Amino acid sequence: MANKKGNKKSKDIDIKATKKGVRVKAKGGKATTISYSSKLFISIAVVVLLVVTAVLIFRFGFSTQWNDFISKFKPNGVEGNPDGDLAVHFLDVGQGDCIIIQLPDGKNAIIDAGGDSKNTTNERCEDRILNNINELKITTFEYMFLSHTDADHVDYMDSVLENYDVKNIYRPAFNSTLERDKNVNPQYGTIETVTYNNFIKAVENEVKEIGAKVILNIGKLDPIVGEGYRFDIYGVAEEWYRMDKVGTEGQIDAKERNKISPMILLSYNGENNIRRIMFTGDAEGKGGNGGEGLFLNGYKDNIDIDLLKVGHHGSSSSASEDFLDRLDPEYAVISVGVENNHGHPNQNCLDRLANYSDGKGQKGIQVYMTRECGDIIFRVNKKGVMTFYTDIDRVAV
Repeated sequence: MANKKGNKKSKDIDIKATKKGVRVKAKGGKATTISYSSKLFISIAVVVLLVVTAVLIFRFGFSTQWNDFISKFKPNGVEGNPDGDLAVHFLDVGQGDCIIIQLPDGKNAIIDAGGDSKNTTNERCEDRILNNINELKITTFEYMFLSHTDADHVDYMDSVLENYDVKNIYRPAFNSTLERDKNVNPQYGTIETVTYNNFIKAVENEVKEIGAKVILNIGKLDPIVGEGYRFDIYGVAEEWYRMDKVGTEGQIDAKERNKISPMILLSYNGENNIRRIMFTGDAEGKGGNGGEGLFLNGYKDNIDIDLLKVGHHGSSSSASEDFLDRLDPEYAVISVGVENNHGHPNQNCLDRLANYSDGKGQKGIQVYMTRECGDIIFRVNKKGVMTFYTDIDRVAV
């Protein structure tokens, strides 16, 4: 009969709590009882208490540093990019957007960084963003895209710039008050918010410190071509930034701020399939800010995508029928707060997604929402196989 080591039990040291104290007995030796009132026991208890207190203070008082420390001991899992896959992380940042993209050649990109604590964890949004970046062991972003100037997209972009190197920064052409006072591009309107001003200050510092390149989101930009992937960036025409078109400072309303969101198309060249994802910022269709219409009318590219990041958190006019017909997505992600004051996602938008038909047999678009799924990770491997990972479950598609 084979000898199974697991059947044999052996205890070299026996420790037992008694009424008088802690009884310790080594194998083959005499038992010793450490009295609860002894100096040795009290010293051990104090040391344990101090260690536990220090860990708790570090964990909950300095959560960003804690996660950075813990991430050093984590093996690469779904969060990493060990196999040269494409991984797109839609972070659950409540009512806002933050998307981190791990590209197959090891480079990284980020689209927007804003939101609030109305997420599935109630974690402070800035901490949530920085913790995720640290857990992914990212130190440098090759590309940063700011879709538009609203706080729920720009709030923590300055924190990202201050904590990590960013080599290429794509930004709206609207001036901040800092740029207005310097008479930079005086033909463009000015956004007076503190958050946008902080972002521009951080951008200027990044240019000085590491020579970051800054590109304005105007017109169709030069494509970004990497190893196995490509970004096509469809910006709005320059007129939508001009002061004589949209006004200046306090005159620029929410629709004008949102409609300038560029359409960012990411294509991944798998061995068997090309997979495409469209990022839309806060663009909407008819009845909304009209950003989708600017794309449809300005660009005639025939694009068949796999995944759509629905604009403006699933507002009533987002993902219009014309827009869906042009793009023909199979899946959609909506970044939206657990509790928000905007009624997002709107049922009209959800109905259009559910009832969409491409005329070739597809009925409905499968939707993932951060308020239900938490963080959503869309991964494509080299063979073009797509998989969704969420904080709740994992679905292979």
